[in-house]
Amino acid sequence: MSLLIIAGSSRQASLNRRLQERLAEVAELNGEQCYVYPPAELDAPLYQGDYEEEHGVPSNIQKLATAITEASKIVVVTPEYNASIPPLLKNAIDWSSRLETNPWKGKTVLLAGASPGQFGAVRSMTDLRGVLANLGAWIAPSVASIAKADAGKIAELDAEFLGNFLQQGD
Repeated sequence: MSLLIIAGSSRQASLNRRLQERLAEVAELNGEQCYVYPPAELDAPLYQGDYEEEHGVPSNIQKLATAITEASKIVVVTPEYNASIPPLLKNAIDWSSRLETNPWKGKTVLLAGASPGQFGAVRSMTDLRGVLANLGAWIAPSVASIAKADAGKIAELDAEFLGNFLQQGD
């Protein structure tokens, strides 16, 4: 089994990048092969049909789609922007869905997120659940929502809790 972990923020000090790394650490401790997808690789022009007709799907999004296709399971780690999906992540999902073969169809997807606020990115995960389900993904019922998060809290997240979260869909 291979696990692909995607973070929806490319900011260097992002709590969600730290959560992405912590999840990978726990997965590897549990013997899972995993790939931490570089968040900067999600960056693409804003999806627009005329752009797609002229240039096609950006090569980095094609690479993302290949990684999704090859993974047994995907963890999407998301921040929350204005109570919803961050544009970097939503745009990458929109672009990847434009390929001839939808890489999300039939995939097991786990949702995680961290926020310094009281909601722990759960509103973003709620929106992502709808978007990814519409693309044919199976979304695991439990999320890893880390509220009132900071770097220290993420570093100390219980490995058993995260390990159980990662086992969904096995």
